[in-house]
Amino acid sequence: MLAACCRPGTPEITVRGTVCMFPVLLALGTGLALFLFGMHELEGGVRALGRRTFQRWLSRSTASPVSSAAVGVAVTAILQSSSLVSLLVLAFASAGVLPLYNAVGILLGANLGTTITGWMVATIGFKLSLQALALPGMALGALLVMLPVSSSRVAATGRLVFGIGLILLGLDIMKGAMETVSASWDLEVLQGQVVLVYFLAGIAMAALIQSSSAVMMLTLAALHGGLVDIGAAAALVIGADLGTTSTTLIGSIGGSAVKRQLALAHLLFNLIVDVLALVVLLPLLPAIQSFIGLSDPLYTLALFHSLFNLVGLLLFLPWLKVWSHWLGRRFCRRASEVVELGSVPTRVPDAALVASGKLLHSMRLNAMALSLHFFKIPVEGLNIRSELTRELEVVSREAVTVEERYARLKQWESELLAFSFDLQAEPLNAEQAGTIQRQTHEARSLSYSSKTLKDIRENLVNQRHSELDEVQSLYREHRRYMTAAISHYLRLASEDGRRGDREEEVADLSGANDRDYEAANLRVSAMAAGDVVSGTELTNMLNVNRDLHHAVKDLLHSLQG
Repeated sequence: MLAACCRPGTPEITVRGTVCMFPVLLALGTGLALFLFGMHELEGGVRALGRRTFQRWLSRSTASPVSSAAVGVAVTAILQSSSLVSLLVLAFASAGVLPLYNAVGILLGANLGTTITGWMVATIGFKLSLQALALPGMALGALLVMLPVSSSRVAATGRLVFGIGLILLGLDIMKGAMETVSASWDLEVLQGQVVLVYFLAGIAMAALIQSSSAVMMLTLAALHGGLVDIGAAAALVIGADLGTTSTTLIGSIGGSAVKRQLALAHLLFNLIVDVLALVVLLPLLPAIQSFIGLSDPLYTLALFHSLFNLVGLLLFLPWLKVWSHWLGRRFCRRASEVVELGSVPTRVPDAALVASGKLLHSMRLNAMALSLHFFKIPVEGLNIRSELTRELEVVSREAVTVEERYARLKQWESELLAFSFDLQAEPLNAEQAGTIQRQTHEARSLSYSSKTLKDIRENLVNQRHSELDEVQSLYREHRRYMTAAISHYLRLASEDGRRGDREEEVADLSGANDRDYEAANLRVSAMAAGDVVSGTELTNMLNVNRDLHHAVKDLLHSLQG
């Protein structure tokens, strides 16, 4: 049987008995695939059930380095997925919801939180027969997903339960495969390998699998089956801790500055902590095991994994703000704080909507800066809150031409529209879908309004410098009206929770816009009747009245989306 399916005479590892390695490797690969897919389903279910809750945790509960690290530990321990936590952190940091040092604190805490996996596997995974739990769990999860009257939350719960069942089944299959290998292989050659070999193997495995939890589970299975001793298993886990940083490193390629800053933070933290663990703590492992009084190697490995991550967190936490300040100076290519939507993942819709909302806010400021420029209205003349005044002053003082600012608006409009297509491919609830539709609607309206005013800027200049008092008086009336219109628009557009409350006010402003248009036309008609203006000047004044009416109408229309 062995000759039919395996190649005998392996120079380094001799095979006892009649066990063919191909079925063993197939079982190991199958178990790993089920485990990873189970993690994917678990993350998807959690994301669908609780993304708004996670948004609140990440944006409100990270006011200090200690609390940000604690949130990282707690959320990762609950989700059992540092990759999901990293995704949320990158998304909210890219969207500007989290300051850099808070985001770094969460990532460091997630390193400790993910060590809970080892404790769970050591306690449950090798003490019970898991198929008795896995198969009913998978059946229940599938049933919840397939119920014809299932709500989105019930379906998400079913996906979560199904994922847990897959994880348990994959673990059980791999455990059996490792036990078979242990009973069939003579591993004396492997026992002599230096610790560095296992360390490098752990890095490679985690980088390849993209899951430190999976490597930890494989290592525990190998330790349980007698394939490795506790020292080799500890070196594998240390290496996996470093190898898992490849996920954030790959994700930061071509991304925004903050994503690369977080990837660098993750890499440096793990590199320093893991080298210290390899050089300092690993030689002390026998003494630690003796001091604690642990005889079970599985619990010893789980303890060691938690210990060196805890020590690393305690070493870095007092210097977190200083370190984050240093990181903040890396990869800074420009001073502009405009969100780059291309660097924001759409897999976290709440964070994506925050990012698109920030870009829309930049569009508002730039569009209003154009309007202020056309009518020579000072920012301090607007009736808006002080924070908005400061932002608008900064934008208005930028050394850009009208053409450059308008081109910027058109580019952002295109980016937001493309981003909305990607975002709508994700599973959105009704509120999220409505939000992205309103954002793109307002972006288009801002573009239309700015284009309309840009087209009449020469006519406005002529009115402003006219020698006729009547014409200058009409221009001043336009200027007064635009000052009020811009103030109303900025106030209403920047208010939160405004959808139902502002409809009546927008309707009143629309009526006022129509009345202003009629009054302006009557003034021009009176000038024409008195032979004050005629010909081209008369036509240009009527065009200004019409286009000004349409520009304000577009602004108000954007608030009704």
